Amino acid sequence: MDFEALHRMRESCRIYSDRKVEREILTHLVDIARLSPSACNSQAWHFIIVDEKEALRKLRDGLDDDGLTGCPWKENVPAFILICEERAHLRPAIEERYGSQYFTQMDIGMAAVTLCYGAADIGLGTCMIGVVNQKKLKAAFQIPEECTVRLAVAVGYPKKAGTIRQKSRKELKEIAGYNQW
Repeated sequence: MDFEALHRMRESCRIYSDRKVEREILTHLVDIARLSPSACNSQAWHFIIVDEKEALRKLRDGLDDDGLTGCPWKENVPAFILICEERAHLRPAIEERYGSQYFTQMDIGMAAVTLCYGAADIGLGTCMIGVVNQKKLKAAFQIPEECTVRLAVAVGYPKKAGTIRQKSRKELKEIAGYNQW
């Protein structure tokens, strides 16, 4: 599949089949995500694959942040991949001017998108979830206090595989200009 077709097909999936995602596939997705670019090659991320029953229960509990639920359909997700932010180590002059974490969320975003496109390319659905309870997830998965859970990526086989919905987006002329706003 060419990239444009993949891009048009990929969407946030919230309804999954009962089919389990093989650990080898989840590992492969993390493996391609780690190849994503990062500022000064800092690679300030850590991935946690969550695919076992008790770990899934803990993760689902950690997706409720004091009433703000980031995933009301969490019970039917067969696997998640947590993406955590570590301290970035940038070139000294860059870190001095911008701070160590200035680029890290963008870097994690690129890794997450790579993971999601890799999943879509092999027929899996994904959804990035940013509303999480840091305290619960750090305790449940032994995440160091200085790290931040940035995303929980739901991964599974879509229940309605092969259906492509029409995307609603702003017109190009509304969001792009040439040589000025």
